[in-house]
Amino acid sequence: MVLRLGVLQGMSSTTMRNNSTDQTTLIQPEQTPAAARKSGRSYHHGDLRRSLIESGLVLVQEVGVEAISLRELAERVGVSTPALYHHFKNKQQLLFALGEASVDLFQAELDQAIQQAEQGFSIEDFVRVYVRFAIDNPELYELMFGRQMWAGEQTSEFHRKAKHSFRVSAERLVRLQQAGQLPSGVNPLRLAQVAWATLHGLCRMYNDGLAFAPETIEDIARYACRLMQQAVLAEAAS
Repeated sequence: MVLRLGVLQGMSSTTMRNNSTDQTTLIQPEQTPAAARKSGRSYHHGDLRRSLIESGLVLVQEVGVEAISLRELAERVGVSTPALYHHFKNKQQLLFALGEASVDLFQAELDQAIQQAEQGFSIEDFVRVYVRFAIDNPELYELMFGRQMWAGEQTSEFHRKAKHSFRVSAERLVRLQQAGQLPSGVNPLRLAQVAWATLHGLCRMYNDGLAFAPETIEDIARYACRLMQQAVLAEAAS
């Protein structure tokens, strides 16, 4: 899968190797302050925040969610650590910002798949996009749904955006039902919750090294999807 950090308004393109998945990821980081000073380009307040987020997404894929630090990010971007505190007062706020960006990237992949679907976007298409994003980008997936992101109060913009992403998926099932593609007796919200719980469990088991091989994870997800569809039809017929 190719991640397009241009969603975050990045500029020039470079490539990096994601060591955890051995996938080539296209990144588009903002010019760092150090590079900006070399080129004579002024570095505005908003530009710095964007650069911190884009560089943070790269860094978190290298070192992981737990190991990323404000100090290391400051060194990567070329600013002093105190400069980061104008944007993130602590590591948790940084993680929330990176989590928001990860949700945006996932949504961009989903939107692209919807646009490219020739005969309508099916539930199996959603399963494919979800699973591939999760296993190709385990650290970004951790930023979206990891325990460190959801412990405690859930009042940040990150939490709002992540919950909205789920509601959008549930609303797609409502539209399928309205179009006659989902039986009227099915509860779209419960179906979305069961589907998400199933996919999340599969992806976390894979990313945690607990079970499954790369070549089988998508097939397992498709099989689970077919079982859910059969259960939905059986419930509607009863």
